[in-house]
Amino acid sequence: MSPPFHLLNNTLFQRFSWGAHYGAPKYPFMVSLQDVLTELGTNSNATQKRVYQHFCGGSIISERWILTAAHCVWRKRIDKIVAFIGYENIENVENLKPYCMKSAEYIYFQPSNYRNDIALLQLKRPFKGHLTKDMQLAQLPPHGMKPNNNESCRIIGYGATRHAGPSQKQLFEAEVRVIGNQQCRDIIGHIWAPKNDANTVCALGNNQDSCQGDSGGPLICPYGSDGREYIYGLVSHGLTCGIPGMPSIYTVTRPYYEWVQLLVQK
Repeated sequence: MSPPFHLLNNTLFQRFSWGAHYGAPKYPFMVSLQDVLTELGTNSNATQKRVYQHFCGGSIISERWILTAAHCVWRKRIDKIVAFIGYENIENVENLKPYCMKSAEYIYFQPSNYRNDIALLQLKRPFKGHLTKDMQLAQLPPHGMKPNNNESCRIIGYGATRHAGPSQKQLFEAEVRVIGNQQCRDIIGHIWAPKNDANTVCALGNNQDSCQGDSGGPLICPYGSDGREYIYGLVSHGLTCGIPGMPSIYTVTRPYYEWVQLLVQK
């Protein structure tokens, strides 16, 4: 299976084909997970300074917990990961507030096939920013929520504009539509398509896709008479990115609701 991947458009690999970007925090729950790197300073003492590098997305679901894909943080040193929360632009991270991690939790993750590709990251200190009465934490879907085939949802992320390219500094969004797992198998074959209809879902866009840097980010879908939006899925993996008509595979969050609540409410 190809490496896990993230948001991308196939036309000249332009980021989120015709996707919109924002200057205000439309998605205050969006998280940029970044590696903590160091580099030597330029002074005579050769002091080190912190440098950050985006590698995955996530969503903050409580003051202390971030939801992301397990493959993003599997076997990473938790003390070498920080989160930047609610920023539409992550270019000048030295001016932004990083949140350090306390722990990472998994539930039977199988890295060989991305089964149970979901993780929770606990912050060392509670998140206190960007949220207002009208701009809340990310919401997990209620019982019974399941988008219809061809229903439109959205993906957001800071990922690459081309296959194997660098991540971007601006948050973008794109529209995708959910397809049935049988249709997904017909497109990408039974070996690569989701095996578990309850825990995974496929979605594809009109010349839009996910690519490197968007893994762990949310698949946002509306539900109910008021059209409220929920984090129905997490960007997980796929064969490649930027190929017309090729779906991506997402971890469905609802089957893990009780596990999430158990940890969050501790």
